[in-house]
Amino acid sequence: MGDTAAVFWENVKKEIKQQNTTQEWVAKKSGISFNTFQGWISKGIYPRVNEAIRIAVALNTSVEYLVCGAVQDNKKAIETIYRHLPQIYGHLETIEKAVKELQ
Repeated sequence: MGDTAAVFWENVKKEIKQQNTTQEWVAKKSGISFNTFQGWISKGIYPRVNEAIRIAVALNTSVEYLVCGAVQDNKKAIETIYRHLPQIYGHLETIEKAVKELQ
C-alpha cells in the first residue's frame, strides 16, 4: 500500500471503528459496491474524488481528514464560518424547515 493511500484507508478504518459501524455499511451508504470498497483497501488504491467525498460524508468527516489524518487549517475555517454566521442566522428558519423535510 502506498503511503498516502495507506493513511487514507487507515483513517477510514479508524473512523469505522470509532463509529461502531462496518465497512459494508460505509460502502452501502456511499453507493459503492462492497467488493469494490474492499478491493481498494486491500490493493491500497485511492478512490476517485467523488467516491472519496461520498465516503467522507458517510463517515461524517472530511476528505482532508481522511487523506491527511488531520484538518490542516482550523483557524481559517473557523474565521470563514464566523464571517458567515449573520447570513446563516438569517436563513436558519429555512434551513430548519429543509432538515425537517429530510427526516
